Amino acid sequence: MIPVFKPLISKKDKISVLRALNNGEISGNFGKTINIFEKKFAQYIGCKYASTTSSGTTALQVAVAALNLNKGSEIIISSCTNIATALAVVHNGHIPIPIDSDLDSWNIDVEKIEAQINKKTKAIIVVHFLGNPVNMKKITYLKKKYNLKIIEDAAEAHGAKFNNEMIGNLSDISCFSFYANKVLTSGEGGMVCTNNTSYYKKVNLLKNLGFEIPRFIHNVLGFNFRMSGMQAALGLSQLKEVKKILKKKIRIARLYKSELKNLKNIIFAKEEKNSKNIYWQVGIRIKGNLKNKLTKYLKKNGVDVRDFFYSMRNQPCLKKFIPKKVPETYNSNILWEEGIYLPSSHDIKDKEILYICNLIKKFMK
Repeated sequence: MIPVFKPLISKKDKISVLRALNNGEISGNFGKTINIFEKKFAQYIGCKYASTTSSGTTALQVAVAALNLNKGSEIIISSCTNIATALAVVHNGHIPIPIDSDLDSWNIDVEKIEAQINKKTKAIIVVHFLGNPVNMKKITYLKKKYNLKIIEDAAEAHGAKFNNEMIGNLSDISCFSFYANKVLTSGEGGMVCTNNTSYYKKVNLLKNLGFEIPRFIHNVLGFNFRMSGMQAALGLSQLKEVKKILKKKIRIARLYKSELKNLKNIIFAKEEKNSKNIYWQVGIRIKGNLKNKLTKYLKKNGVDVRDFFYSMRNQPCLKKFIPKKVPETYNSNILWEEGIYLPSSHDIKDKEILYICNLIKKFMK
């Protein structure tokens, strides 16, 4: 079976992790590797501060908390996203307002955001879906007009750019994931990036159980959201290879597009002008009510695929938190019904991609 994704761990990665182990960096407060990883990642994104966390989910959790919004604030979110985006809002005592997707880019439809802004609206979380940047020019316009805070959920967008600026440095605070299937991995792990000193200090305080000086006197309710030195060592090693990794991801996407471009029922996402899509995963929409049949056909022939996200507007666990006034997310529903990820591992072979594309072509005849 050709997997949707498998992590690529190099000899250099293993040496880096072993070195951290030998130095006793088995927990979050031991060693220097975490600080080095944070500093190098901040430099890569172009921001002042970066703070490691235990996952992309916990990065979102403390990022929302760092904004110090009044409880019950409304936070606009992308509807086509991982549940972690919405959970960060709910777990902080706020109200998620999912906005429908744009059927061209598959990102949040920026033209539908303003209609949902009111006095309770305090922030927007934009998700760069599959590594394809949101139109941040329009998001910045809304931020200034309504005095909103902006969080970038860049879990899938390491190295992506908009108007030649790095995704993750176009907002008040941003979050990255280093889960096993991400562009860079530390096994589990995340990163919060910001240029705001108070947000940075708040994130560091919250993720570390609220420890201050003197130790064991806690003034805030914190969490244990720390990354370990071993994880940081893996992430740091992979960061050194990020340019090579991104070239591979873009080449993989181009080959898929080249092979499938003439199939009328297969649609790829469109990109914003002056943006750099890094194709975390190669996604396609399959029109004509053919998704389920094609999925079964591919799996029968040894090719694994994965569905797009189910709309946050209709998640059973979120129904009691989302106001009834929020419009139905028809386009996100379409993405769920028609969208799949194709195998996109860093080391997938051209012959495997050609095999997958030939299967799709054969099915579509």
